[in-house]
Amino acid sequence: MRLGRERRSVRRRRVQKVRRRRIIILIAVLVAIPIIAAAVLAVIFSMGLHAVAAFEGEIPALSDQHQVSLAQTSSIYDADGNLLAYLHGVENRTVISGRQIPPVLRNAVVAIEDERFYQHKGVDLESVVRALATNVSAQRTTEGFSTITMQLVGNLYLDRTDITFNRKFSEMALAWQLERKYSKEEILDLYLNTVYFGSNAYGVEAAAKTYFDKEPAQLTLAEAALIAGLPQAPTGYSPRKHPDRALVRRNMVINSMLKNGFITEDEAEQALLTPIELAPYSPYTQVAEPYVVAYVRKQLIDMFGEEKVFQGGLRVETTIDPTYQKLASDAINTTLKKDADPSAALVSIDTTTGYIRAMVGGKDYTTSMFNLASQGRRQAGSAFKTFALTAAIEMGIDPEKTQYMSIPVELKVPGSTELWKVKTYSGGQGYGISTLVQATLRSDNTVYAQLALDVGAERIVDIAHRMGVTSYINADPAIVLGGLTYGVSPLEMASAYATLSNAGQHVEPTIITQIKDSTGKVIWKANPKRTQAISAGVAYAVTKILAANIPHGTGGRANIGRPAAGKTGTTQDNADAWFCGYTPHLSTTVWVGYPKSQIEMKNIEGFSSVTGGSLPAIIWQKFMSVADTDYPKVEFPVPSVLVKYLPNYISPNAYWPTSSTTESTTTTLPPTTIPPTTLPPTSTTKSTKRTTTTQAIP
Repeated sequence: MRLGRERRSVRRRRVQKVRRRRIIILIAVLVAIPIIAAAVLAVIFSMGLHAVAAFEGEIPALSDQHQVSLAQTSSIYDADGNLLAYLHGVENRTVISGRQIPPVLRNAVVAIEDERFYQHKGVDLESVVRALATNVSAQRTTEGFSTITMQLVGNLYLDRTDITFNRKFSEMALAWQLERKYSKEEILDLYLNTVYFGSNAYGVEAAAKTYFDKEPAQLTLAEAALIAGLPQAPTGYSPRKHPDRALVRRNMVINSMLKNGFITEDEAEQALLTPIELAPYSPYTQVAEPYVVAYVRKQLIDMFGEEKVFQGGLRVETTIDPTYQKLASDAINTTLKKDADPSAALVSIDTTTGYIRAMVGGKDYTTSMFNLASQGRRQAGSAFKTFALTAAIEMGIDPEKTQYMSIPVELKVPGSTELWKVKTYSGGQGYGISTLVQATLRSDNTVYAQLALDVGAERIVDIAHRMGVTSYINADPAIVLGGLTYGVSPLEMASAYATLSNAGQHVEPTIITQIKDSTGKVIWKANPKRTQAISAGVAYAVTKILAANIPHGTGGRANIGRPAAGKTGTTQDNADAWFCGYTPHLSTTVWVGYPKSQIEMKNIEGFSSVTGGSLPAIIWQKFMSVADTDYPKVEFPVPSVLVKYLPNYISPNAYWPTSSTTESTTTTLPPTTIPPTTLPPTSTTKSTKRTTTTQAIP
């Protein structure tokens, strides 16, 4: 009995020993499977690459791939460095250095996208085995095995829409090579600057600003986790379109960060309880000064082409002064207060540099994208008389002594069979014998029609172009009254009048000071073209008259209590009204009218009819009375060489009525129209000079 018990005990011990051995072997096999599978997969992968090479040539080499230039967003800034707008194409991206990417964002992306990122060599073989087993079991693709490195090379070098086996092998091969060339941190930096986060945001800089209007370094744990969860399905997890899905995905990232030891339990708990709070809008959709930005964008495209502008990461610095820009908008909005009021445009230029300091192109860019300041071409009315006056003085015609009759006239124009009939703006019988100075201060149409024939239309066109008008001008005497075929823009008029302030030197109007590329290197710097359009003496002589026009002429409402000069302009039926004026520092032009058509401006803001001396002059005064105080109060400088006038010049085209009418006409002018001026007194000598009747139009 005892022997039997011992034998049974020995057999039990043997069975238990065999069982233990089997268990140990089973455990060893189970432990070894991933290792063996990984090794086998490595062999298979290597064989696969060579198989692909056998059919398609060579295993793709990293060195053979095309050089990648990431599209980057350009930005436009005002003169104080404030952002005006971003410019980008499909890919909105700003590449930043690794130092600008916080660890919390790095860890969040690694935790959710590739938790073994720091252990593998570009291809995570364990993930491959797991994914294959899962997909085979499910009999469909439910799990991927792309690492961050594989995603990166796929984004940079391959067609991600290609789901063939060959493309996947190419991705794995390039990933292995990339890991041998770059460090993990460099690969992660490049990935974070490349990957798509939805809403046109490529890279973490764009993503942080798009969703939270923050720099990446300012992101909280919860915010970083939300961004990290987007690349897998940017649209499906969009926090603006699908906030509930975005919250679930964010929490998944936070839990993964906890599991991988990137954060503590307390940090995870607090982040999980944090609600999603997005910025009200993406700063990339906001434009501070849309008319300015549109004008700058057009210039940039002309200079560099669309691809460079929208993908080149340019930093564009402009001349726009934000204080002046607000002053200009306020001056317009506090003058034209009603929705039914006409629109206005304002351009202000620094006369010595040509820098455009303010540009208001209309009421509302969302309603009309047409920039009235730079694109609008309208009749200038009497504001064009300044070019005829400049031409006359350049010819040596003395504006204080040369006389004409202010009277309704019928003038002949060379080459025309019809008479040019001109009357004064008021429609009366005129003011009798007048000098050019007097005619300028009351903006006398009849006198200037006669002057236009004296100097010639071609000369007026030449002067206007020299001074800064770039539009086509028809060589017709009627242009002196605004009879232009195509019209002129406020920008052109401000530029031309700036020539008078700048001692006759025209400086090309400039709005961009310099441009830097994405590396910060200056690739373009402004060098405005300068030309001596007219002599300093001529510019000063014209300025003396236009300076008297503000306190004593049609520009009375533009008085700013500082040295200034200017000219009003009003077109037929009061459809366009202008004030073009300047100080020794700034040249500012204001236009008022209806943008879409020539509509008479009646009963606007207390004015029965809008003229250049009403609303435009008021807007000009509001703007310049503040803007010009940034400069010292100085007089217009007297040049060393003054104009030498022709002695005893008599107009060959002056219109003189019959002798009896002439004898009864005096130069006494209504004091309400022409108060005493600061200019030297003009001659009142009567003339009996008669000429053949010549032509004119209203």
